[in-house]
Amino acid sequence: MVLVWRRGDASSKEVGFDQGPAGPVTPRPSTVWVIPADQRSTAQARDVACEFAQLSLSPTTLGHTDLRPVAGEQDPFMHHLIEKIAHVAARDDVLARLLRETLAQGLSLHIRDHYGQLPSAPSRARTLDSDEQRLLIEFLHDSLDTDIDIPSLAGLVDMTVHGFRRAFMRTFGVTPYRYVLDQRVQRAKTLLATTTLPITEVSIALGFATPSHFTTMFKQRVGVTPTVYRRNT
Repeated sequence: MVLVWRRGDASSKEVGFDQGPAGPVTPRPSTVWVIPADQRSTAQARDVACEFAQLSLSPTTLGHTDLRPVAGEQDPFMHHLIEKIAHVAARDDVLARLLRETLAQGLSLHIRDHYGQLPSAPSRARTLDSDEQRLLIEFLHDSLDTDIDIPSLAGLVDMTVHGFRRAFMRTFGVTPYRYVLDQRVQRAKTLLATTTLPITEVSIALGFATPSHFTTMFKQRVGVTPTVYRRNT
């Protein structure tokens, strides 16, 4: 699935993929999100007043090409094609239909060319050794209240971003984004059970973009909201 921000505003948006980019982005016209069919993603936006286009591409259209996950890239060309299609959407004359078909075909080709990637070739499995694991765990546990980005984590163990993501997943069984999120939720459970900090302060202390984002992520993993969890402990 491909999402294109056509117009409007949002004060902030935070996204994350199981295997891909994660973190806050600032949506504006021409911003693009690409969500591959085999990936799970989460998103949380604030103060949204926008209009966007959602595109679904069939496996036949993509052929042997996989889409790479994308969060918040600018693509004025795709935005332009979508606006052209929208401009003639209400017309039913032959010329309009031909124009829509031509533009749609061009849009599909652009997505395949710009956001596609060939399926990864099998490679020797690389995992993180015990020293690398200890270094990463210490860093992550000390940085839960900050924005943690994948390039910085990869740099700690002298790996490329792509290689690090794969090695982390093989070693820990989850993506870096999911690991950090799970650790934040675990620490939140401790703070909720042992302190009287307001929910807002707990969310800030653990690096969540907003209290509502914290509540959403907490409930997804624990089954109840932070308020209910605190009341029951």
